[in-house]
Amino acid sequence: MHYLGRLTSITISYTLLVAVVWQIFTFLARLYVLILQRKKLISTSITASAVATTENIEPLHDFQYKTVPPIKYRPFETKRHVAMGIKKSKKEDWIRIDRDYLDRMIYRKQLVDNFPKVCLGTSKASYPAIRELYEEVVLDLLPKRFPTIFQIKGDVFYNLVTGSQHSISTALRDHTAMLQHLAMNVEEDFWFMVPNERNEFILQGFVACFPQGLLPPAKVGMSVSEIHEPVPGYDGRLKKGVVRCFERMERGSSVARLNWAIQCNSSTLHLPYDGANTLKNPTSPSQNTDFNPESSFLRVEHHTLTCLFKTGTITFAVRSYLTPLTEIRDEGSGPALAEACESMPEAFAVYKNRLTWGGKLCAWLREEKIGREECEGRGVYGDREREEQCPFDMKRGEGGAYPFA
Repeated sequence: MHYLGRLTSITISYTLLVAVVWQIFTFLARLYVLILQRKKLISTSITASAVATTENIEPLHDFQYKTVPPIKYRPFETKRHVAMGIKKSKKEDWIRIDRDYLDRMIYRKQLVDNFPKVCLGTSKASYPAIRELYEEVVLDLLPKRFPTIFQIKGDVFYNLVTGSQHSISTALRDHTAMLQHLAMNVEEDFWFMVPNERNEFILQGFVACFPQGLLPPAKVGMSVSEIHEPVPGYDGRLKKGVVRCFERMERGSSVARLNWAIQCNSSTLHLPYDGANTLKNPTSPSQNTDFNPESSFLRVEHHTLTCLFKTGTITFAVRSYLTPLTEIRDEGSGPALAEACESMPEAFAVYKNRLTWGGKLCAWLREEKIGREECEGRGVYGDREREEQCPFDMKRGEGGAYPFA
């Protein structure tokens, strides 16, 4: 009996010991998981707050995108020569948002879902730059500049307009996902020009929902000079200017320019095959359709060139605007646009497809010359006062030049 009692006591003690050890193990396991989760959140927070930036970003605390009209760029009103037409820019002006934002985000999501290989492109050479741009734009610029639209809480990025959200830590492990989140949160397209060992800038990645007459994957692996080779006269002064611009860009700096063209018979911004510039393909829609100025547009692209601070990659942020030619004529700018079209150098006019639309468009633009008073009476200038208060850089007519792209 004494032996049985001791055995029972030992068994109970052993059982209690196992239970205590199990409780300690469970506690330590839970503590370990909590520590990992906390480290993950801290790491994400550090990533979001420690993004390299060389300037302060002014937050737009009361920004209401529905009240902001698109900027009315009229670059044809100033310079009359082929040039880059660049000016310095600020980080806070990389991204522009206006009343069309939600519709465009819905459209861009459809494009990314239906044409992922046309809209998104990555390569190993572009991976560091893609991450850096994602951190700069999504984690730093957007929530600071537009706190009424974008917020970061813990590991989650929220878009309060589209209702979308995504895990930051998950996105940081997938370069295509980072491009998707760029594409579906801002209207700008991005082109990654990565320097190689010879310090040539090569297209290695892109977000291109709104390309203008080119198939983006076909340009990957090409240098900036090779991409612009079809541009008349590029091998001369323009090429030197572009090379000089790239070489002189300091890390963290940005410059901006404008590019414009006539977009025939189409109101879509997504033109990967049939663009606003030269239409070499005789079967393209606007070659086989009679040009109608009343259903055509002035297409203006605002380019922001930024030398990323960490990687030295130069990114092109391209924001595209379409203005009906009827609006151009009604506001009284028709003669100025006609003069700009007619004064293009001949080779450049061919490149810009002026043979298709030139004569008919210029005559049509001059048909009606409306004074400013009548324009105001018809509401053409109705948004001008608010437009002058738009928080984005480069106003009407600035940076005007015949585009080199």
